[in-house]
Amino acid sequence: MTHVLDVDLTDPALYTNGFPHEVFTELRSRGAIHRHLAVEGRPAIPPIPFWSIVTHPEIQQANRDWKTFAATGGPMMEPNPLLSAGRTLVSMDPPDQAEMRRIITSEFTPRMIGRLEQLIAARTAQILAAATGEVCDFVADIAYQVPMHLIADIVGIPESDRPWVFERVDHLLKSGDPYRGYTEDDRLGFQVELFEYAQRLTTDKRAHPTDDVWTKLAGQLDGFELEMFFLILSIAGSETTRNALTQGLIALLDNPDQWTELRTNPDVALTAADESIRWASPVLFFGRTATCDVTVGGQDVKAGDRVLFWYPSGNRDESVFADPFRFDVHRSPNPHLSFGGGGVHYCLGANLARKEVQVVLGVIAAGYDIELAGPAVWAGGGPVHNVGIGIDSLPVRVTARG
Repeated sequence: MTHVLDVDLTDPALYTNGFPHEVFTELRSRGAIHRHLAVEGRPAIPPIPFWSIVTHPEIQQANRDWKTFAATGGPMMEPNPLLSAGRTLVSMDPPDQAEMRRIITSEFTPRMIGRLEQLIAARTAQILAAATGEVCDFVADIAYQVPMHLIADIVGIPESDRPWVFERVDHLLKSGDPYRGYTEDDRLGFQVELFEYAQRLTTDKRAHPTDDVWTKLAGQLDGFELEMFFLILSIAGSETTRNALTQGLIALLDNPDQWTELRTNPDVALTAADESIRWASPVLFFGRTATCDVTVGGQDVKAGDRVLFWYPSGNRDESVFADPFRFDVHRSPNPHLSFGGGGVHYCLGANLARKEVQVVLGVIAAGYDIELAGPAVWAGGGPVHNVGIGIDSLPVRVTARG
């Protein structure tokens, strides 16, 4: 018998205070996978039926099985025509994906990430110093600035271009949510502007090579591949880290004993980073298309069916994590799914994101006090895109210690 959902997971009201963990806890108790019927009339939500995989083992297995669950069309709720039109990492499977992944992975090695640690720490200290004293927005002034500047440093975006690029990326992220007042023309306009910037950057790097990632990629990838990677890197590299840092900070403030652990033992920063990433689960879901009939959790999925892997649900799976609703900076092992759970689609930026969160939390714990100065404001548009459930604003007061 097909498990048909009696709750509408596309309803934005479910997400006004973050991910609806209580709903997904109930779904996990009923089974690993559930059928969601098409819903008409939701802005920016496609009126299509889909399956929802909600348990950790089944999400991990499906995520690794690229032959059965194809990435064609990208990770959104329905295949995206733009992502289907050309070669992008998020819409390709092996063997085509392997060569592009090899090229890009060669520029994001663990050794390179290790060399970036001092750069991340210095940039974080600079950003925190600028935020010290007055009430600031942790999301906009700190959690967004660190990853965006790091991406810009890696890619080689000039300092003078960064405010414009950062603003356009932020607008593009928010314009996917129809409840924010943006139009479809606005969204396409931001996308075109960033495409054109990537084209200019590529032209400049080819004419004047420098020692940065973009110069190297510009010699190996074509125009569309580079432009799409620029968008993916800017969005995936900033929004996810921003959400992990913000929700990790709130969890630490809600658990003072965990802050104390981090302050007294800097080595805890690594496991604290992974726990923050599990806790926040910045990627809401990945969408895939079944290539053949397959049985998942006792349910018969047909070829052509759309299937969503709900990572935040997998990251609270009681069968995998002891006391999953407790934030624990010592949690180890921590087999969270926030980077995809392994396989050919494992997040290319996993080491970079983990290092960013580790360093930022470590710098804060070592030299700053942060207190809330107002309530968090959640992005409440629901699953209009697959990284859509984050915190828009978090007023804080930053004070330097010593």
